[in-house]
Amino acid sequence: MGIAGNILVALGLAALVGGMLFFGAIMAPLVFTKLPLETAGPFIRAAFPRYYAFIIVSSAVAGFGFLLRGQGVCAIVALAVAAVTVWLWLWFMPHLDAMRVAGDTLGFKRGHRISVLINGAELIAALALLIRTAV
Repeated sequence: MGIAGNILVALGLAALVGGMLFFGAIMAPLVFTKLPLETAGPFIRAAFPRYYAFIIVSSAVAGFGFLLRGQGVCAIVALAVAAVTVWLWLWFMPHLDAMRVAGDTLGFKRGHRISVLINGAELIAALALLIRTAV
């Protein structure tokens, strides 16, 4: 199972880190600089379920690979990224959207800042796993 674990870890982490970097560094800035705000907001909100599903699947693949390799702590970190992203997708983002719709600008800005920090922490965790795997 070592080879299968190695492949799953490599593919899962490569997809996870690459996807997160692409979305944060390319996709979101491009959408908000090239589309009118009334189009950009709904467009990016429509992209988030797919983005979150991508994070969940790729981190779960990496986590399963780490389990096959017998690296429990790394598996827990990867699976925690998946679990936190499920929470973001199913609870936090709908809550954030409800604040936006209700006109709670302060609450929305605070929630958006929290979601950005969580996403950054997940990216740092994924990068740490990738670096740990490469060394």
